[in-house]
Amino acid sequence: MKIKNIIKGIKDQGPLNTKWGRRRFFKNFFITRNAWGMFHRNSHYRADTGEAKVMYNTRKSAVKSAKAMKKKHDKYFSVYKCIYCDGYHLGRNRENK
Repeated sequence: MKIKNIIKGIKDQGPLNTKWGRRRFFKNFFITRNAWGMFHRNSHYRADTGEAKVMYNTRKSAVKSAKAMKKKHDKYFSVYKCIYCDGYHLGRNRENK
């Protein structure tokens, strides 16, 4: 876990300099509590196999892949900054929007 990635991961939860961003940040950490998952081991490793998840170098490439996964599986995939590596991963939360 790198400090720079923790900072980037927290910033990824919402731009804190806007009203909407502060609301999103508060909601993700304290209402839905989904953002706390970034600190769990399974945010970087697959729970079923224990292997590292696919890493995307840029947010743009991860979003593109998430759209393709949604089309293929008909489920919402979110993109998040991993605090364990320098990349982005795809995931689904409990609500699966």
